[in-house]
Amino acid sequence: MIVHGPDGVLLGRHRRRTWELAGGTVEPGESFARAAVRELHEEAGLLAEPRDVRVLGTLLDRVGDVVRVTVPVVVTRWSGLPQQREEAIGAWRSWPLDGLPGPLFVPSSQCLTAWNPELPLDHPPAGFQAYRSHGRA
Repeated sequence: MIVHGPDGVLLGRHRRRTWELAGGTVEPGESFARAAVRELHEEAGLLAEPRDVRVLGTLLDRVGDVVRVTVPVVVTRWSGLPQQREEAIGAWRSWPLDGLPGPLFVPSSQCLTAWNPELPLDHPPAGFQAYRSHGRA
Protein backbone atom coordinates (compact mmCIF):
# COMPACT_ATOMS: atom_id res chain seq x y z
CA MET A 1 0.00 0.00 0.00
CA ILE A 2 1.12 3.51 -0.70
CA VAL A 3 1.48 5.64 2.42
CA HIS A 4 2.49 9.04 1.10
CA GLY A 5 2.83 12.15 3.24
CA PRO A 6 4.85 15.35 3.45
CA ASP A 7 8.08 13.39 4.00
CA GLY A 8 7.54 11.06 1.04
CA VAL A 9 6.42 7.48 0.56
CA LEU A 10 6.86 4.85 3.27
CA LEU A 11 9.14 1.94 2.35
CA GLY A 12 10.58 -0.84 4.45
CA ARG A 13 13.84 -2.70 3.94
CA HIS A 14 13.16 -6.41 3.41
CA ARG A 15 15.62 -8.97 4.69
CA ARG A 16 16.29 -9.85 1.00
CA ARG A 17 17.64 -6.28 0.71
CA THR A 18 14.84 -4.85 -1.44
CA TRP A 19 12.80 -1.81 -0.44
CA GLU A 20 9.06 -2.30 -0.49
CA LEU A 21 5.69 -0.89 0.35
CA ALA A 22 3.73 -2.35 3.22
CA GLY A 23 1.38 -5.05 2.01
CA GLY A 24 0.12 -8.54 2.45
CA THR A 25 -2.78 -10.81 1.77
CA VAL A 26 -6.52 -10.43 2.07
CA GLU A 27 -8.15 -12.77 4.56
CA PRO A 28 -11.47 -14.49 3.75
CA GLY A 29 -14.37 -12.04 4.07
CA GLU A 30 -12.06 -9.03 4.33
CA SER A 31 -12.29 -6.01 2.02
CA PHE A 32 -9.16 -4.59 0.38
CA ALA A 33 -9.46 -1.50 2.59
CA ARG A 34 -9.71 -3.53 5.80
CA ALA A 35 -6.80 -5.75 4.71
CA ALA A 36 -4.68 -2.64 4.07
CA VAL A 37 -5.47 -1.22 7.51
CA ARG A 38 -4.67 -4.53 9.22
CA GLU A 39 -1.44 -5.09 7.27
CA LEU A 40 -0.25 -1.52 7.85
CA HIS A 41 -0.64 -2.00 11.59
CA GLU A 42 0.89 -5.51 11.62
CA GLU A 43 3.92 -4.53 9.52
CA ALA A 44 4.65 -0.92 10.48
CA GLY A 45 2.61 -0.18 13.59
CA LEU A 46 0.59 2.59 11.92
CA LEU A 47 -3.12 3.05 12.56
CA ALA A 48 -5.61 3.91 9.83
CA GLU A 49 -9.32 3.50 9.14
CA PRO A 50 -10.82 1.74 6.10
CA ARG A 51 -12.48 5.05 5.08
CA ASP A 52 -8.95 6.46 4.65
CA VAL A 53 -7.95 3.82 2.08
CA ARG A 54 -8.42 4.45 -1.65
CA VAL A 55 -8.29 1.34 -3.84
CA LEU A 56 -6.63 2.22 -7.16
CA GLY A 57 -7.36 -0.88 -9.23
CA THR A 58 -5.83 -4.22 -10.13
CA LEU A 59 -2.34 -5.04 -11.43
CA LEU A 60 -1.79 -8.32 -13.25
CA ASP A 61 1.61 -9.76 -14.16
CA ARG A 62 3.33 -13.09 -14.60
CA VAL A 63 6.39 -14.43 -12.81
CA GLY A 64 7.35 -17.65 -14.58
CA ASP A 65 4.26 -19.84 -14.47
CA VAL A 66 2.62 -17.83 -11.69
CA VAL A 67 0.04 -15.14 -12.42
CA ARG A 68 0.29 -12.44 -9.77
CA VAL A 69 -2.60 -10.12 -8.88
CA THR A 70 -1.77 -7.01 -6.87
CA VAL A 71 -4.29 -4.43 -5.68
CA PRO A 72 -2.56 -1.10 -5.06
CA VAL A 73 -4.16 1.16 -2.46
CA VAL A 74 -3.34 4.59 -1.13
CA VAL A 75 -3.68 5.32 2.57
CA THR A 76 -4.73 8.97 2.82
CA ARG A 77 -4.59 9.37 6.62
CA TRP A 78 -2.92 7.47 9.45
CA SER A 79 -1.43 7.97 12.89
CA GLY A 80 1.66 6.75 14.67
CA LEU A 81 5.31 6.39 13.80
CA PRO A 82 6.60 3.48 11.71
CA GLN A 83 8.28 0.73 13.66
CA GLN A 84 9.58 -2.72 12.90
CA ARG A 85 6.92 -5.22 13.90
CA GLU A 86 7.76 -8.20 11.71
CA GLU A 87 11.04 -9.98 11.26
CA ALA A 88 11.05 -9.82 7.45
CA ILE A 89 10.73 -6.05 7.07
CA GLY A 90 12.39 -3.31 9.06
CA ALA A 91 14.05 0.05 8.65
CA TRP A 92 10.78 1.78 7.75
CA ARG A 93 11.33 5.27 6.46
CA SER A 94 9.79 7.84 4.15
CA TRP A 95 11.52 8.62 0.87
CA PRO A 96 10.91 11.59 -1.43
CA LEU A 97 9.46 10.59 -4.79
CA ASP A 98 12.49 12.01 -6.58
CA GLY A 99 14.89 10.01 -4.39
CA LEU A 100 13.43 6.51 -4.05
CA PRO A 101 15.97 3.86 -3.00
CA GLY A 102 16.86 0.75 -4.89
CA PRO A 103 16.39 -1.94 -5.50
CA LEU A 104 12.62 -1.75 -5.18
CA PHE A 105 10.55 -4.92 -4.90
CA VAL A 106 8.92 -5.36 -8.34
CA PRO A 107 5.27 -5.25 -7.15
CA SER A 108 6.05 -2.09 -5.16
CA SER A 109 7.46 -0.43 -8.29
CA GLN A 110 4.40 -1.51 -10.25
CA CYS A 111 2.06 -0.10 -7.58
CA LEU A 112 3.93 3.20 -7.44
CA THR A 113 3.80 3.69 -11.21
CA ALA A 114 0.10 2.74 -11.31
CA TRP A 115 -0.43 5.50 -8.74
CA ASN A 116 1.95 7.99 -10.40
CA PRO A 117 2.86 7.04 -14.00
CA GLU A 118 5.45 9.84 -14.16
CA LEU A 119 7.74 8.15 -11.64
CA PRO A 120 10.92 7.01 -13.43
CA LEU A 121 10.83 3.42 -12.19
CA ASP A 122 12.00 0.47 -14.24
CA HIS A 123 10.13 -2.80 -13.77
CA PRO A 124 8.59 -5.64 -15.77
CA PRO A 125 5.29 -4.63 -17.34
CA ALA A 126 2.02 -5.29 -15.58
CA GLY A 127 -1.50 -4.80 -16.85
CA PHE A 128 -3.29 -2.18 -14.76
CA GLN A 129 -7.06 -1.87 -14.61
CA ALA A 130 -7.98 1.28 -12.72
CA TYR A 131 -11.19 1.34 -10.72
CA ARG A 132 -13.36 4.09 -12.10
CA SER A 133 -14.32 5.68 -8.83
CA HIS A 134 -11.17 4.64 -6.93
CA GLY A 135 -13.70 3.38 -4.41
CA ARG A 136 -13.20 1.12 -1.48
CA ALA A 137 -13.45 -2.48 -2.54
